[in-house]
Amino acid sequence: MVALSHLVRAASTLTVVLYNAVPATGVKAYLTAHQPNGAIRMLSEDGTWFDPCSTRSGAAGTQPLPAATITHHLIAQGSYFGLEIPVPVTSGRMYFEPSALNMGEASAHRSWGFMEFSYRNELLFVNPTLVDFVGTPLSVRMETPDRNLDARGLPTNAVDLICHGLAAKAKDEHGIPWHKLCVHRQDGSPLRVLSPSHYKEADIPILDTYWEEHVDAVWNAYRSKPLKVNTQGDHGVVPCQVHGDVLVCDSESFAKPCSTDVFGCDSGPFANEGSPLRRALASRLCAAFHRTTLLGADGDKQPAVGVERYYTTSPSNWYSKLVHEHAIDGNGYAFPYDDITAPGKKDRSGTLSHANPQKLVIGVGGPLPG
Repeated sequence: MVALSHLVRAASTLTVVLYNAVPATGVKAYLTAHQPNGAIRMLSEDGTWFDPCSTRSGAAGTQPLPAATITHHLIAQGSYFGLEIPVPVTSGRMYFEPSALNMGEASAHRSWGFMEFSYRNELLFVNPTLVDFVGTPLSVRMETPDRNLDARGLPTNAVDLICHGLAAKAKDEHGIPWHKLCVHRQDGSPLRVLSPSHYKEADIPILDTYWEEHVDAVWNAYRSKPLKVNTQGDHGVVPCQVHGDVLVCDSESFAKPCSTDVFGCDSGPFANEGSPLRRALASRLCAAFHRTTLLGADGDKQPAVGVERYYTTSPSNWYSKLVHEHAIDGNGYAFPYDDITAPGKKDRSGTLSHANPQKLVIGVGGPLPG
């Protein structure tokens, strides 16, 4: 699945080319989006928007859609398939299979994946996200008048590699069953890897308390000294310190996060709401927990260290570590706010952006050639 999120363009279309790196025919793509007025649309095979609500005739509930109208067929391995997407649209998605979490769906045992895009004020932003899961490897190239920008993604055997790494981690980290993040086909082979934010769906209840001792240690460490958070914005460096059980940062206060708050970065004290200062602080604090950098050298300055200092102690987001370890160029957006980077350090999120690119080329199933 390739998600097109908040896509806006002055031109009438955006050219997207899909390269089939899968050693098989029969790969199918679907694209949904919202029009600026919020109406849901699906891209028809003739390149126009189809209104799925028009098939419902006022009927409540789920209605069947004409599959032939909304299905885009990739042909043989090594071939290219082009789409001209009418714009502007918002919150769109191009996908190959349905939910990675609902194994009751008929096609749940097929491999799929997605990316996120935005096009605002003539700036195209691409996020090759792996926040939810690793499935079908996807790569992207943004062709521009002066150069190409590439996010090379994961190798074709990434699911096998990451599942192997999680199985090894399950053996050496107090028996926590990290391997259960791996979803298997009916024949037992690895199909996809869920991120730890979906630990409940993966039936790993022990992760309910995974971060608790570490959170306590962080709170205790910053009772007696300040934690300086560089918001890299209008607020600059903000000093924080624990008073009672609350981390106070200027005008904002953060209660202790629970493990669900850390894994998802979108609930409790890390909910994506409030002032711009609060959102900037929450994103940097949550990223620091995932990478376990708050108690090491220079931990009192966030973000400050480079990728060589991420994921060096337990607890850590081992899924994220393995994504970056096996990514072809080391880059991959493996948890919310994986694009948080220390000043002067390399961004390893794999996000791409450019004003008015000529084309997006997406490798479905592996890296693009060349």
